[in-house]
Amino acid sequence: MQTGPASTQELARSQGASLRQLSPLLVWAVVFSDIGTSIYYVPGILYQQVGDAAPLFVAVALIGFVLLAQKYIEICWRHPEGGGVVTVASEAFSPRMGLIGGLLISVSYFVTSAISSLSGVVYLGSVFPWLEEHVVSVAIAALLLLALINTIGIRESAVLALVMAAAAFVVNIGVIGATLLKLGPDGWSAMLDTVFHGPELTAPTLLVGYSSAWLAFSGLESISQLSPAMKLPLKVTATKGMRFVVGSILLTSPLLTLFTVGLLGADIKGDELKQERFISELAQVYGGFPVRIAVVATASSLLLFAANTAIIGAYHVFLALADAHFMPELVTWRNRRFGTPHVAIAIATLVPILMVLITGRDLVMLGNLYAFGLLGAFVLTSLGLDLTRWRENDRSLRFWLGVATTIMVVVAWFTALMVKKDATIFGGLLVIAGLLFAIGTQQKWFTDWFYGTPLFKRIAQETIEHSEHELEKGETEIFSLAQAENIVALYPSHTLVGIRTMNDSLLQEAILREKGLGGTTIYALFIEERTGLFVRNSEIDSPKRSGAEGPLLDAARKAERQGMNLIPIWTVSYNAVEGMVRAAETLGVDAVMVGATQRSAVYNLIRGHVVNGLAKRLPPHIKMVLCG
Repeated sequence: MQTGPASTQELARSQGASLRQLSPLLVWAVVFSDIGTSIYYVPGILYQQVGDAAPLFVAVALIGFVLLAQKYIEICWRHPEGGGVVTVASEAFSPRMGLIGGLLISVSYFVTSAISSLSGVVYLGSVFPWLEEHVVSVAIAALLLLALINTIGIRESAVLALVMAAAAFVVNIGVIGATLLKLGPDGWSAMLDTVFHGPELTAPTLLVGYSSAWLAFSGLESISQLSPAMKLPLKVTATKGMRFVVGSILLTSPLLTLFTVGLLGADIKGDELKQERFISELAQVYGGFPVRIAVVATASSLLLFAANTAIIGAYHVFLALADAHFMPELVTWRNRRFGTPHVAIAIATLVPILMVLITGRDLVMLGNLYAFGLLGAFVLTSLGLDLTRWRENDRSLRFWLGVATTIMVVVAWFTALMVKKDATIFGGLLVIAGLLFAIGTQQKWFTDWFYGTPLFKRIAQETIEHSEHELEKGETEIFSLAQAENIVALYPSHTLVGIRTMNDSLLQEAILREKGLGGTTIYALFIEERTGLFVRNSEIDSPKRSGAEGPLLDAARKAERQGMNLIPIWTVSYNAVEGMVRAAETLGVDAVMVGATQRSAVYNLIRGHVVNGLAKRLPPHIKMVLCG
């Protein structure tokens, strides 16, 4: 399971303390609340795939887990702003790889919500049998309830995470202790004989088991999201917190997997329903009904807590992608009563519900899909840190151990991709759909269609007029487009310059062009590009608040020193291209000048919608001039 960076910050705020209030113990609590839930369903998933050899694969993956944990400690202090795989991949490779990392993590969040809610209800079913026939519907109801809770605005607490994690850890240790008390020499011999002398394993089975065993450590990513909330010094807090995490996992996960697979009878292990709650069955056999009650209480509550954490993490990823213009502003809309991003919360809940409806209670299928997103994120994170170390000329033992860790994760991921084909296709489609949606949002494919409909076109025009009217009421040296249109006869110009930040070379080119044509005036236009244009936002309905005042007035002063009048103009639009074309036609210019990016061709594909759009939509009598 994973925790979103913003949700972690809210954990800190909920304590009424400063942002950096997470001690090593609280770091352990939040991470163990994620990673500790895997033990409740991973042994059953592994058993269905590799049989009695499941504990051996957990032991092998445990080596990779310890090595990867060391890399995540370094990621925490290298990136105190948090962000996990998105930050690491963006810095090591490119923002596009960060986007892919965010999409992979989103897949993990979706599966976390689905598998945790299902597993939580399954464990409750071991005490309340009537739930057995309603697992899917109750899990969906639980997800809807969590969505409602998040919409109202109730937040998770780090102290609550500590209480739940501690309770689950103590109960798991209790189950292990109760088993050890009843397990004599003959029991050890029979258990080890079951694990080590089962059917011979083939090479494909070995790879599948190794790949699937990584699910036992599927909350490791969450510690890198906690950096903004950790107490300083960051390196010390992250190191101690991770030691607590690794120690608690070493004490519980391998032994619980060994005991459930090696000691439970064939009648239990052969029952598909009981395979989904091995820990509960182990508690019943070796501790009796009271211990089973303790396991069910802690497991179900921790699993539902993890589902809620995943919903929070998912919707904060959506908000971050929307801030980076990879998702429409619609995603950021907030509930008028509670102030929560209800659209993002709805998406973060509906996708897991669809997964539950599609897969039913097939935890193996969900586990395979989980491996797709989880291991993909691990690969990008581990490889990204290796690349960063290489660029810093680090060739120490630490570097080569990191490379070995990356190889282990890559083998696990590529095995999952090749063998678990249904999960690969489904997960791949989700990531591809996310990429297309991101590019479409950047290129304004959807907004052009949306605002092309008569209703929203009219609403958009009304909002533009409202924004310009608000500008005209204030005291400012900047003109609305309507005001600029009224003075065209007094200050005619051939040239319109698009400005976002101060660009001296672009301004100089515009001045030289206008002087060459015998003109004395140029128009400079700042467009506040807002996808959700039909929702009026007083926070950015002015040049000062939108960041336009500085660049426009600075350009006006520089043009004046060269004997050129510069008319600073501000307007809003759902699309910068639409605003630029509208202004060019309104002002009667014959050229629109914009700065050319020096970025790569791929960057231009994603971010160059302005240049591409102007080339297509400017009237024939108006030229587009690229500078730079």
